[in-house]
Amino acid sequence: MKSVKLLPIITLIVLMLVLLGGCRKSYSPGDWDVKPDLPTPPDQEYKGPTKSLKIMSINMNRLTSFEETVKIIEEYNPDFLFLRQVDSATTRAEKVDRPGVIAQRLGMKSFFVKNFDYQTGGFGNAVLSKFPILETKAKILSREEGNTAELRSLASLKAKIDDKNEIHFTGTELDPAANNRNLQVIDILNETAKFQAPQLLVGNFNEQEGGVVINYIKDVFTFGCLGTGCPTNSGGKVYDYITYKAVDEFILDKYAAYPKSQNTFLPMVAEVRLKLKQ
Repeated sequence: MKSVKLLPIITLIVLMLVLLGGCRKSYSPGDWDVKPDLPTPPDQEYKGPTKSLKIMSINMNRLTSFEETVKIIEEYNPDFLFLRQVDSATTRAEKVDRPGVIAQRLGMKSFFVKNFDYQTGGFGNAVLSKFPILETKAKILSREEGNTAELRSLASLKAKIDDKNEIHFTGTELDPAANNRNLQVIDILNETAKFQAPQLLVGNFNEQEGGVVINYIKDVFTFGCLGTGCPTNSGGKVYDYITYKAVDEFILDKYAAYPKSQNTFLPMVAEVRLKLKQ
């Protein structure tokens, strides 16, 4: 009889926990059942001042030609560039700092995060910006305890657009295995929650629409495109995504898979306008 009387109280507690989840400021793996609140679409009729930005996310592993890849990047000429699975000073890269070479060729600044040592150098991710870099952030992402899967990282920078406007640009690649990937997206959301300026989050989330990780990211970031009819970049599927936050600070103009590549992954590109503070 006592257990029956407790049922309304338990139901009320569960309801309160779900409601509190909608306004949480931190994330934990126990929140997977919380449904995301989708952002309101941006106002396409905005007439105030904007700054156009070109974004590219590209896989740098197993290239048939590094030089041809640099030419592809030069051809698109991004303002913000994310290099995933990139070598820096490894033997197979002829000990060349690949992020540094690309930065020099495009007039950018680079920030490389080493996931792990490899040969004579390192293997990891890099974020690059044509705008002055004010801050950088690196984080090695979580794995299940005892798991020996390849280490993954977050690479992030804060760039100065002008005297009144800044932007955070963050790139990552999550583990193909869901048990690690689910932990890693928690790291990403907790880190990006600390950033105050408008944000771009890009990279390979290793998941398709409807997956737990994608739904969780949708709770905070707006995808340039997601689902049926969106551009795919490998084997008829999409792996790299370009997202932004907050929805009322960006206008999306273009979103596509760039048609040239030196491996099996087409780069993802987008053009957005940042609404400028005056």
